[in-house]
Amino acid sequence: MKGPVTGIDFAGVVEEKGDKVGDELKVGDEVYGGSWNGSLAEFTVSKPAGVALKPKNASFVEASGMYVTYMTTLQALRDFGKVSKDDRVLVIGASGGCGTAGIQVAKSMGAKDIVGVCSGKNEEFVKSLGATDVIDYTKQTIKDYCLNESGAINPELQFDVIYDAATNSGGGEDYKNISMELLKPATADKKHGQYVAINGSADMWLRKFTIGFKANQHLMNLETNPEDLQQLAKLVDDGWTNSEGVQEYLKPVIAEELPFTAEAVEKGFDLLKSRRAKGKIVFKMD
Repeated sequence: MKGPVTGIDFAGVVEEKGDKVGDELKVGDEVYGGSWNGSLAEFTVSKPAGVALKPKNASFVEASGMYVTYMTTLQALRDFGKVSKDDRVLVIGASGGCGTAGIQVAKSMGAKDIVGVCSGKNEEFVKSLGATDVIDYTKQTIKDYCLNESGAINPELQFDVIYDAATNSGGGEDYKNISMELLKPATADKKHGQYVAINGSADMWLRKFTIGFKANQHLMNLETNPEDLQQLAKLVDDGWTNSEGVQEYLKPVIAEELPFTAEAVEKGFDLLKSRRAKGKIVFKMD
């Protein structure tokens, strides 16, 4: 009896294509994207909207870890956070899959200050991705980090965008209410700071299905389209020029590369459930 196939992200070679698929993809192309039928299998099926040519400068392993985390992050920061040049961005859960993507994508958008929230043991790793500072959540809260000597929130430490990749991710965290205190208020020149969650607290899910969200609160839902996959591939291959005139490139972060065996799959899911993976877990078929 055939059971369900798990997994979404994949990278591989096109073996066949349907009659309704256009000339943008052909048999033999190296591609990456997301599967509608599960990706942990020798072959998988996708729709054209979920597939694009693999970045030339990324391996199959690297490209296979990009679809969910990097697409989600790109849309979260661009469409909801509206990150722009010189913004101050907080990335909560900075060492995980979406967090590592968040730091790099925020950099590509011109963010000036990118503060990552992670444990102290991951501080140097997160800074190596481009974080300008790190909050060690084992030693202080994000609110404590933003307080001045009198115990009030320092306006200079408030954020234009808070990207929350930790709330409701399995550890009981809920950063939504405190995040609202740490967003920059609206000014004559700029709108109120934006809070974007990828999982979201219980009250955000309730609002999603009832009265909707306030203007500066967003619960992320990934929208599949090949254009965003192409944009991510361009960030890998062509990169961007930073404020100092240095060319930088998006580099997918892989926590663990494992063979596609029953034992390795079990190990990979145990690592995923531990919430200690730095980046994405990938299974490679030889």
